[in-house]
Amino acid sequence: LDFNINPMCSILGQHIGDKVHVLDEMVLPDSNSLAACEEFLLRTEKWVRVAKLPITLSIYGDATGDSRRTSASRTDWQIVREFLGRYRDRFETSFRISSSNPPVKDRVNCVNAVLRNQAGERRLLMDPGCRQLIQDLERVHWKSDPNGNLLGDIDKSDPARSHASDALDYMIAKEFPMRASSGPGQGMLQ
Repeated sequence: LDFNINPMCSILGQHIGDKVHVLDEMVLPDSNSLAACEEFLLRTEKWVRVAKLPITLSIYGDATGDSRRTSASRTDWQIVREFLGRYRDRFETSFRISSSNPPVKDRVNCVNAVLRNQAGERRLLMDPGCRQLIQDLERVHWKSDPNGNLLGDIDKSDPARSHASDALDYMIAKEFPMRASSGPGQGMLQ
């Protein structure tokens, strides 16, 4: 989950071994956490019908969704937990949210390694209907200075971009984190 108002994004998928399968995306304009939960329930109905219940569900997402705001009495994660708590007959839910988000550079490196690692392995498969996620993966890029030097931030000049890929990278960074190589002369990954 990537908590935004416009758009609110979620990626529905599964990881099996070292592969990630993206099954669907939810990109909801002018939305909120409760509406995203209701849409999730609709989107997963087809899977719930054919599966032995309950479906094991791991939730990943934006750590800042646990922050309360003066405009709301509950956090985004409290809304999601309460909503899914009403559907224990359908979902066996675990929340895999870190206390803080990993650095953007690390998340991007994790996604890139799943897209294609140094050995040439591709471990990310996605439904071609995930158009917003595909556009993010094709178009999101680093900011650069006037001389073309890359900066350490994602270019957010297009408000439609980076939210779907953020939703994906929270899961990938948690399940497939960057690790330092061990052994003599090996430094930390940057």
